[in-house]
Amino acid sequence: MHKLFLYMPFLLVAVILLIVAYIVMRNDTSPVAKLTQWYSNLTEGFLAPVGDIPKCPTNYRFFNDKRGDSFCCAGRVNPFTHTCESKHYWDLCAFEAGAKDPRNPQWKLPSCSQLTTKTFKESSGAHCPANLPHYGTIGKCCLNDTDLDGYDCNSQDNADKKKYCVINSPKPGEQLCSAMRLDEVSSCPSGLAKMPYTMGAKEQAKYGSSANMTIPICFGIEQSCIPNNVITEIQKRGVFTDKTNLDGWKYSCSGYERVNVQRDLTAQMDATYV
Repeated sequence: MHKLFLYMPFLLVAVILLIVAYIVMRNDTSPVAKLTQWYSNLTEGFLAPVGDIPKCPTNYRFFNDKRGDSFCCAGRVNPFTHTCESKHYWDLCAFEAGAKDPRNPQWKLPSCSQLTTKTFKESSGAHCPANLPHYGTIGKCCLNDTDLDGYDCNSQDNADKKKYCVINSPKPGEQLCSAMRLDEVSSCPSGLAKMPYTMGAKEQAKYGSSANMTIPICFGIEQSCIPNNVITEIQKRGVFTDKTNLDGWKYSCSGYERVNVQRDLTAQMDATYV
């Protein structure tokens, strides 16, 4: 037992080195990886002060060079030389404005905050509804600002399913961001009310699992229709792709208006749904 205690410091150092090597070789931006990277850098003496850890753009990894200057790298960080091995200009950014690129001192590095803002704006525009504009890399859109590393919604938003939506695979009670985006941009003809409709076995039998979605439809006592922009969007996902003439389809809102508003008696309408 006494000999075991003698070897404990060496075992502890070996474990820390294994953790450092694992994190450096792994392209992981999860909170666990970031925490471990933070601790490993601290033990090496290359980290910024506690509570002042800079935030990297998505898919970039934080590191400090041999001088202790902070950077973010979109490629592999060499754990021995403390350098970013990527040769592309935009794969390295700095936290200090106007910093020179250590790979080529004639270049000035882009700002990490600039890249972070750009990435989050692009992701928000691609995935988030207007009323939940804050994108989290976990795959959510939030009502308020995300946590410090932009990974998840804050605890208050996560406690209320109306204050966030998920980009993929919602759990019971969660909102799907794509359905909310469709609802935002759709409108109904006069006399019809917008409501959600979840496609089921009938649609999936024709169009496959891509038809497993909820869409906004316009509902009336006698008839209903699907807004044209909703049809156009879900056609990109493989649904209703056989409906190429929307003005001639009974279940499109432009088809509904043609027959019921414009009273076009010459219209030859496709009356099949699927």
